[in-house]
This record gives sequence, structure tokens and C-alpha cells, in this order.
Amino acid sequence: MSPAPTTLNPAAKSRLVLKIAAIATAVLVVLSFIQFWVSVRALRDHFSSGPQWAFPSRVYSDALTFTPGRAMPLEYLKSHLALRSYRAAPLPITKPGTYALTPAGLEVFTRGIRDADDPLGIRGPEHFYVAIADSHVVRVARLGGLAGIPIADTLKPARLEPVQVAQFSDDHDVRRNWVPLVSIPKALRDAVVASEDRRFYQHRGIDLRSNLRALVINSKSGGVRQGASTITQQLARGLFLTSERNVFRKVREVFLALGLEMLLSKDEILEMYLNSIYLGQETSGGVAGVGEGARRYFDTPVEALDLSQAAVLVGLIPAPNLYSPFRNPKAALERRNLVLGAMAETGKIDAEQAAVERARPVVVTAGKPKGGRFPSFTGYVHEYLRSRLPEGAAEHAGLNIYTTLDPIWQAQAEAVLPGALAGIGREPKGDSLEGAFVALDKTGAVLAMVGGRHDIPGGFNRAFQALRQPGSAMKPIVYAAALDSERVGRRFNPASTIPDMSRDFATAQGPWHPKNDDGEYHPQVTLAKALAKSLNVATANLVEAIEPRVVTRYADRFGLHGLKPLPSVGLGTSEVTLVGITDAYTTFPNGGMRSDACPLRAVMNVNGRPYYKLQNAPVRVIPTETAALMTGLLEDVVTFGISNPLRKKHGFTRPVAGKTGTTNDYYDAWFVGFTPDVVAGVWVGYDTPKTLGAPAAEMALPVWASVMTRLLTGFPATEFESDQHVELAWVDPFGGALHTANCPYNMRVPFLPGMAPRDTCALDHTADWAAKFEKRSADSLATIARATKGSKAADSTGSAGIP
Repeated sequence: MSPAPTTLNPAAKSRLVLKIAAIATAVLVVLSFIQFWVSVRALRDHFSSGPQWAFPSRVYSDALTFTPGRAMPLEYLKSHLALRSYRAAPLPITKPGTYALTPAGLEVFTRGIRDADDPLGIRGPEHFYVAIADSHVVRVARLGGLAGIPIADTLKPARLEPVQVAQFSDDHDVRRNWVPLVSIPKALRDAVVASEDRRFYQHRGIDLRSNLRALVINSKSGGVRQGASTITQQLARGLFLTSERNVFRKVREVFLALGLEMLLSKDEILEMYLNSIYLGQETSGGVAGVGEGARRYFDTPVEALDLSQAAVLVGLIPAPNLYSPFRNPKAALERRNLVLGAMAETGKIDAEQAAVERARPVVVTAGKPKGGRFPSFTGYVHEYLRSRLPEGAAEHAGLNIYTTLDPIWQAQAEAVLPGALAGIGREPKGDSLEGAFVALDKTGAVLAMVGGRHDIPGGFNRAFQALRQPGSAMKPIVYAAALDSERVGRRFNPASTIPDMSRDFATAQGPWHPKNDDGEYHPQVTLAKALAKSLNVATANLVEAIEPRVVTRYADRFGLHGLKPLPSVGLGTSEVTLVGITDAYTTFPNGGMRSDACPLRAVMNVNGRPYYKLQNAPVRVIPTETAALMTGLLEDVVTFGISNPLRKKHGFTRPVAGKTGTTNDYYDAWFVGFTPDVVAGVWVGYDTPKTLGAPAAEMALPVWASVMTRLLTGFPATEFESDQHVELAWVDPFGGALHTANCPYNMRVPFLPGMAPRDTCALDHTADWAAKFEKRSADSLATIARATKGSKAADSTGSAGIP
């Protein structure tokens, strides 16, 4: 027999239910407390925000480092000093923010980083000397700093500090910057405690006497009429509650304050409170926290506040706009004196000191908010971070964002681009020709970016937001794939030949019939000739030879993702961004390595530790030898080919390689070019696509030349290092063998060592010579006709006034 089931009497059941309820309640309390603890830590660590707890992030330019061998033109250096408001001073210089030019270089005393943590670890002002010769840094001598202030690790380069260029904030646009408690003067801390919460260090979050009195008065009135909140309660309100005033909110405030006291030390609470308090309004937004308050009202760092200034700042807390010394000096004076009196009553200062300070006038100096420059670049940084950081972190986590921005080049690019677009002279009346520019170093660091001819905050940034077809600017990817010795399949070198006769290519949509822009076709051409002259049919045949899917696979390595493996892929029929195609070209001067374009050096939290780890390691795209070969071939595009106007017409004579891109019906014009150190791209077109009426050589090249000539003024020209790793040979551009006197055309072509052709040209060029003479005669007749037409027009104009 099975035992009879046990039954509980009603009393036992009640006890069990109560026990279960008690356990459940305890579990809920523990879980709630854990959740509260997580929330508090997230707020304190700036991983979260509250009603009055959001810290804007500050965006800085790159530092200007001085390392032996770095190119450093004098005018460029002077521009950086002027941007940072450094003052020329006689030798010997002794004050931060000054410099002296010498016959052999520069002596400078930097300001250091006062309100942010530098990723290079340099904080205090530093005095150093830089020897400069032939526009290069030759030697750097470190001369020390200011007594008692740590300076740079001398194993790291000397440099001018980064410049704040922007601030990322939430919709309320309240300016705050985190200041640790040790940096806040004792006078300010004492003033806050004496004025706002005298028993702060004695109570455990609430002052019962004050709060009971306030609760009675508020209950009788049916609303909140008296505060009496402690510093901890005020902080709880700012972290978790809205500004709504009612009894229920007051009760929640009390419990939250008790919780904060359990989790945080008194100094941590005071530190958070001093960084959260609202201190007034300015035209560009609100001001909060004592760090920003010191800048706003006294134009000084909070560390430098004296007793009177600290009392003025604390006097603002109850009603900052009412007691503003700018709007109501008399009320500000009265409030300051009340604070001084409270400090005397609590023994923080003596009566005599209080009397002396009361007799002083309130003197304020409006500090200007920093930042707000270079909206194209900073807008790009903002979008870059928003896709990589937790939601809202870029706006309220108080980050110090150090970028790769060269502020001098950025300012110059912004200034030159609109005029360069206007100078093209093809803009229809009432229609706005647009353009974009981006410059990267060869590692992918973004140095400058302009998203349009009108660079305004929040504007459409055509450098990274516009997707357009790149046209022939895509061709170097095809040729790099073909020349890669590690690719499986048919082998190619620059002298290999491919057909260039007009033909149809089969596609899923039917026959596709590409055309060469000049209307000329050839039985065969070398790869070098096809790239230099941007021959469409030859390139389509090359894509077919190595297969479209292989081209898209290489494009993916180059950072151009999602391209469709169509026969036309090599002619740039898939859409890309300007920054994307420009970054792809960094592969060539960087020895076959590529990193995704990145505008960041470091992202630091309020404690000076890395907040976001940059994950931008370079990857191998093509072998070093292939990159050297492609650099040489793209130099030839400028020297002999489609991009020759860059030298011949626009006078850009320093070593350069690159490729134009023109889409069907001249809708888009591109040029991506690179020197040994800088890769830059230009796009020209209309936002609503329509014909430009001319190819990229006439539309994009002059813009690129104008901007880059300005940026590189004064910088010494250097040769491509990769030129030392190739050998040059003169070949027949149609047959690929070594050129002879029987060849009507020749072309200097780079080859990998030992790979140049050895056979001389044996083709019958009789018809080619005839065609060359016929073309030359036609060109001569056209030149004479143009000259004659001009002469007749001049004669007609000249005789118009003769009787």
C-alpha cells in the first residue's frame, strides 16, 4: 500500500505561504539592489546617462609631432602655431604657449594637455628645440618643463598638443567636462558643503530634521514648497529623476539617496555632484559641472579658481540664470557673500577672511566654448563612432576623441575646393556643381575630408555618404588582380597583350557592348597601354580572362565590398564611396597592405583609459612586388596616359600616380592620385545625376590639382620607394616586345627585376606608320583651322571702329 498523502492544516499553509512570500520578497530586494548597483556604476563610469548626468565628448585634431626626418615646411609649422594661438617671444622663452624662430629651427614651450588625457601620455607643458633644414626635422632637443608638473615620456616624440575641434552632445546640448575631485580646489568643495549641506559628512544620505520639516510643509500645501535636500538627494535626483515636483518623487529621492550612500563613498558622491550641477545657459547651450562653469564665468581652469570665484560659482546652484553675474551682478554679489558667510559660520574660513572677500567686487570673464570647426570631418567621426560604440556613448560618455585630422590641411582643403569647382567653368546657370575631397596617409588615416562646396554642420557629406559609380577609377583593381603572381590562373605582366577590338559580351540581360572613349580600337594592346589610355574594351577582355568573380574577390580585399561579378565590373558599374575608393588606392604606396580608412588615433574615457580599442590592423591585399608594379604603372598613367593633363596643363610636377574615372554620359568624374606619402581622391558631379559634359580629365583633375598643390606647398618632393624595386624598359605598346626604330610608338614600362621582355619587336608596322602620319596631318589641319578662326575673329574685332 502506498502511504497516504500528507496534508497541511490551514495554519501550516499560511506559514508556508508567508515563508515563500518572504523569500520571494528578499530575492526581489536583492535583485533590485543589484540592478541599482549596476546602474550606479554605469553612471559613474559614464556608460550611461541620467536626467542631469550626460557628459559631451570632445573631439581633438591630431598632434603635430616632431621626429627626425619628418617633412616640416616653415609656413606649415607657423600655421600650426597660429592655429593654437602660440605667441612669438624673444629668447629665452620661459612661458607655456610661446615660441621663438631661430635661423636653424624653432624653440617652443607647449601648453600641454590641461583638460584631457593625451593618448601619448604627455600632460604638462614642455620646452624643446627643433632643428630644421631643407624643410625637414633634423634634431629635437628636450629642455624640460615647469617645476612640479610631469611632462612627456622622452621616449615618445615631442609635439604640439591636439586642438579641440568639436563637441558631441545630446539634444539638450549641455556642456560638461569631468574633473576629478583632487583637481577641484578645497575652497570650492568647502563652499558647496557649507552652502548646500552642512551635515554632509555626518548624515547617511538624508538629514531627517530638514526632510521631516519639508515633508510637513509640502503635505499641508499639497505640493513641493520646500526642498531641504542633501547633496546626496540632489545627486540622486539628477541621476535618476525628472524635474517634476511632487511628494511621490520626494519619497523616491530619499530611498535613492540611501542607496547611493550604501554604494559610494562621501568623496565619490561629492565628486559626482560637483560634476553634475547645472550652472546656467549660454548662447550655444547649457553649462554644467564646475569644470565648465569655471570656463564659462572666469575663463580659467577650475584648478585656478580663488576663494571669491569659488563662492560665486557655488552661489549659482539654487537658480543659476537668476543669479548669473552676467545678467544680474547685484544678485550674484549677494549670493557670493551669503556663501562666504556660510563658510565662516561652519569654520571653513575665519571672519576676517570672509570680510576681506566680501569687500572684493565680482569680476567675471566670459570664456568662449571650444570647438565647432570642420563639420565634414567631425560629422564623419561622429557617424564612424555611432556605429561602433554603445548607443549614446559618443554624445554623453564624456569621451576624449583623438583623431587623425591635420587641421591645417583641412582648413586649406575647405578653402580651395569651392573655388576649384567654380574654376572649371562648366556649371550651368542656376545649377550647383558639387564635389568632395578626401586625403589619407598611406596607412588609411584620414587627414582631411570635405563633403561639399558648402561645408556646414549636418550637411550631406558626399565624401562618405554618397554612393556613385567610379567608372574607370575601378580599373587599377582589375590590373592588380591580373598582375598578382599568387593568383591562380593565366599569368600576366605589363607587356602581356589583350584584344581591344569592338565586340559584344554576353550577360544575363543580353549583349553588352562597351566602347573606347576615343573611338579607336586595336587588334591587341599591352596591359600597360590599356591602363595608361583607359581602354574599356581591353579592360573588359581582361576581366573576362581572369573572371568577374575573381575581380570582385580582389575588390573585397581592397575594401570595396558587395560588387556584382558582371563583365562590366572592371569599368566601375557598381557604386562606391569616395573615401572607400581612395582607401583602396592606399594599397599601392603601402606595399600591398591596406587598413580600413579610419579617422581615429584613440578614444579615451574620463579616467584617461582607452574606451574603444581600435581594430584596424593592416591586411595583405597583394604582394609587395605587385604593389610596386602597380605604382609604376599608375605613374605612367599620369606621365603618358589619360591623366597627363595633371602635369602638362595643371603643373603638378612632383612624383604622383593615379587614375581618372568617368561614368556613362559624364555623370560622375573622379580622380584618385597618390604621392609617396598621401593618397587623395576627388569626386565631381551633381546630387541629382546629370551630364557634366566633359570627362574626368577636364572636371576632376583640375580640382584635385588645385587642392593638392595648396596642401603640398613647401613640402619637399620625394620619389616613390617602390621605383627602386622595378626596372624600366621601352616597349612597343601594341606587341609587348622591346621597341625598335621600326615601331611608330613606344612606351616606357615598369617590370619586376628580370621580367622585362628580351625579344625585340618583329611586327609589321607599315599600316601603323601610315595611320600615324594620317592622324598627325589631321591634327595639324585642325590646329591651323582653329588658329585661322581665331585670327579672323581678332581681325573682325580690330576693324570694327575704323571708318
